[in-house]
Amino acid sequence: MDPREADRLERKEREDAMCGISGIADYGRPDVDRQLLGDICESLRHRGPDDHGEYYARHVGLAHRRLSIIDLGESGRQPLSNEDGSVQVVCNGEIYNFRDLRRQLRDLGHEFRSGTDVETLVHGYEQWGMERLLDRVAGMFAFALWDAEREVLWLVRDRLGVKPLYYARRPGQIVFSSEIQPLYRLVEMDWGALDKLSLDYYLSQAYVPPDRTIVKGIDKVPPAHWLRFDRSGLESSRYWNVSYKARAGRVAGDADVAHAGAPGQWNGELERLDSLLTAAVERRLESDVPLGVFLSAGIDSCLVTALAAKRASGPLRTYTVGFEGVSGKDDECAGARLVADMYGTRHEEIVVPGADRDTIDRVLTAAGEPFGDTSVLPSHLVCRHARPSVTVALTGDGGDESFCGYRHVHVGYLGLRVRSVAPAKVLSGLERAGRALGPAAGVPGVRELLKAVKYARVSERGLFDKAMWWNDDARRPLYSPEWANALAPREALDLVEAALSNSGTNDFMSRVLSADLRLLLPGGYLTKMDIASNMVALETRSPFVDHHLVEYAAGLPVSMKMRGFRQKAMLRKLASRYLPRRIVYRRKTGFSAPKGTWRQADWADLLRDYVTDGIAQRRQLFRAAPILQVVKEHASGKANHMYKLWTLIALEHWLRTHID
Repeated sequence: MDPREADRLERKEREDAMCGISGIADYGRPDVDRQLLGDICESLRHRGPDDHGEYYARHVGLAHRRLSIIDLGESGRQPLSNEDGSVQVVCNGEIYNFRDLRRQLRDLGHEFRSGTDVETLVHGYEQWGMERLLDRVAGMFAFALWDAEREVLWLVRDRLGVKPLYYARRPGQIVFSSEIQPLYRLVEMDWGALDKLSLDYYLSQAYVPPDRTIVKGIDKVPPAHWLRFDRSGLESSRYWNVSYKARAGRVAGDADVAHAGAPGQWNGELERLDSLLTAAVERRLESDVPLGVFLSAGIDSCLVTALAAKRASGPLRTYTVGFEGVSGKDDECAGARLVADMYGTRHEEIVVPGADRDTIDRVLTAAGEPFGDTSVLPSHLVCRHARPSVTVALTGDGGDESFCGYRHVHVGYLGLRVRSVAPAKVLSGLERAGRALGPAAGVPGVRELLKAVKYARVSERGLFDKAMWWNDDARRPLYSPEWANALAPREALDLVEAALSNSGTNDFMSRVLSADLRLLLPGGYLTKMDIASNMVALETRSPFVDHHLVEYAAGLPVSMKMRGFRQKAMLRKLASRYLPRRIVYRRKTGFSAPKGTWRQADWADLLRDYVTDGIAQRRQLFRAAPILQVVKEHASGKANHMYKLWTLIALEHWLRTHID
């Protein structure tokens, strides 16, 4: 093909990112079950409503649902192949550096028949093999590649876990899908199918682990892993990791703080951060359709908006979600409006009213697994509102994991600082003195003193045992005796312990940040946006999960990312170049439905149906008394158990949909 014609196709066809993929490899029979694969592919129609493609050969079938972000020709239809058809690929996602890869592969003699980014995968595999290809590829993706000559199926997931990929195995067979729901038909869905450890983790953290599922017999491809399936079985390997070793051991000491504060280092690092984040935003702006940004009052999405607005070809669309009856410091709209006005975006605000049972049921059904983060509801509503105007939206997800934005990270950092100046005996003495005085006595600083002692005693593992969810103390009496016995000896925080141990460093804070990157980001926040956006066939992109930026942030000393009582110090320093002071130093509020919403009459029927009359009566799993006590305390206003109750609502909905 003439290079000029190839360039024209590249410009015309490259955007084919938000899709659904599925397939079967079966070495027990030459022809795979086409009816099964067709049903799975059809169930993914909402992810790619515009087109579909299939490929069948000896022992394999691949299928693809396609979202056409611009007017794509038939040459871009997946599966895509190499010149002789011996390598086939289906991909959900986008290869951001495909132009560079394409030029390299063309120079090496490969011929491209489409302008899509995905075709670089088949030629790159031919040229370099899977390991070296993945070293070169940058993007968000989940793809399956069939090597017909070797009769090998590869399943691959991107470094940070933006795109999901599920699979079920039976002897000599593997079936995969972008969503878990169509794979449930391959498992005996009864009480015995529940994965007890995943359920325990879900109640503890509000999401299912990113490398497990809620049922036995179905698994996720973990982030940054490839799976190789052939006649000899299944092999899996991690192909990318984040190194925190470069600056390890320089977190809490005074010398480190002084060094981190040196103007020369700050200026140099800020320039590097600015360059990396700008490049990450630019890569995600490539689109020939209207593109928007989900804008809150937090610095992450505000920074993305500022950088995108400066580089967008036309007025940028921005969308903010607010909540009826919320004002003051908890209101996102005023701050977002300030940034939107500053950069001249076409701004829209969506005000979410009280509970909508229909929306709740549809979101929980779309989740596929129990999902306990209430912010999935407003996230879906803003996606639904934006979809008629845009097909792609940028988000600020991922900034907290790399730049120390979470409260439990802050608690760990402050505790580390206290331990560095106060030995255990001194802490015990301070605690005795503080309790003797009593916080209620009105003596200045007593409450803060006791809090500092408490922080100093929190372990790495303990930072993840959060009272807002069902922590260890609340969860253990929750289970029925049968389930409690079956769960032993492993429990939820053992999975956190494994992530801490696999961080590759002994540094306290680096281990915590690494665990968040491995667990919370892919299992919680990226899963949330996948649920919320794919319901309406909207693609979301987050510059903060660019792996070059993540690697850079991991190499910074924590004392540059968090200083004293200020979280995300370095990111705030960068934000001061682009954003008003009011935004830069705004207190972090998080993004979820307001707590008060759950005491409104609109929620009474929901709680009674799903919790009091629902999950509390499932004696196979739970004891009713602890659940009913939580409902009573919440309804009376004695305590706010909104987040605990939502995890139970989501779990009960899943049980009714898939087990009952």
